[in-house]
Amino acid sequence: MATIAIAHDYLVQCGGAERVAATWASQFPDSPIYTLAYAPAATFGTFAGRDVHRAIRGKAMARHLDYLLPALPLVARRLHVGDADLALVSTSGWAHHFDFQVPTLAYVHSPARWLYAVDDFRLGLGHAKRGALRALAPRLRAADKRAMSRMSAVVANSRVSQARIHDAYGITCPVVHPPVSRLPGKAERPASLAYDDFSIVVSRNRGYKNVDLAVAASVAAHLPCVVVGTGSEIHTDPDRQVIGLGRVADAELKWLYRHAAVVVASAHEDFGLTVLEANLEGTPAATIDYGGYRETVVDGRNGARAASDTAASLAQAITAARSTDRAEAAAWAEQFSADHHFSALVDIARSAL
Repeated sequence: MATIAIAHDYLVQCGGAERVAATWASQFPDSPIYTLAYAPAATFGTFAGRDVHRAIRGKAMARHLDYLLPALPLVARRLHVGDADLALVSTSGWAHHFDFQVPTLAYVHSPARWLYAVDDFRLGLGHAKRGALRALAPRLRAADKRAMSRMSAVVANSRVSQARIHDAYGITCPVVHPPVSRLPGKAERPASLAYDDFSIVVSRNRGYKNVDLAVAASVAAHLPCVVVGTGSEIHTDPDRQVIGLGRVADAELKWLYRHAAVVVASAHEDFGLTVLEANLEGTPAATIDYGGYRETVVDGRNGARAASDTAASLAQAITAARSTDRAEAAAWAEQFSADHHFSALVDIARSAL
């Protein structure tokens, strides 16, 4: 039986890419994991007790990777990955730079936003950081392309990423959607939740996540809004019936998914796992008409997409989505199961490697 190594950018948050890496880790429980940095308390518990190899040690460094941004590719090249038949590489900028001595299958969530989608990434950055990235970008793009060219096979997580991969690297690759599954265990209502009828927005507080639009749309739709994710506390506004819960446990997120009237998504996502996770609990989605949502949300089937990127239009989508049959929304999401994901990856690995 083939031995698998798992590589991922960094394990210091609970994002969609980390959810994919966690699913891989569950599927291959004996596989070593290679990453730039690991902060156990800040990411999914799936990685606890695993053989995690990291390039950067120290809690302070792990929490402030943005300060090392231009140097991270160089740091990544120092992490040696060997002693396996195949490395599964989950990357959106860093993991494909590791020093691989084995065949690789690169699963690309997106080419590095800070190099190829600079308008999205630089939202919220100061003038000094934006200037530094602008000056270093040509050299860093060249190094990034060399690193990606070393991959034995490349896979995109969506059609949006597929196009971006071609634009960035000149590589034509297949699409395999991320694995989506119900959150494990029992559902538990968050103690601080005061609303019974509400929308949910699941997102870290990053510029391209565009949380303000989702919140404004919920307010315009006269629906209390619950925002979940690291840094979401800043959105709390009792006067508008908006509460930011910060990062919550999976049991609480499962309850919120299950009991929300609608999940609202307005990020510039390449795929967007949270929409389908909510669907699996029967909750329909209201999203902007952008990126991965064009693959995951079908009007009247599992939710509704807005006609334009405005609060008024997204509010109309919220109203429309609420009439979606919850059982049909759950059935739609089943096609994005982990079984489909791994079956497709196995076929690609066999043919490419």
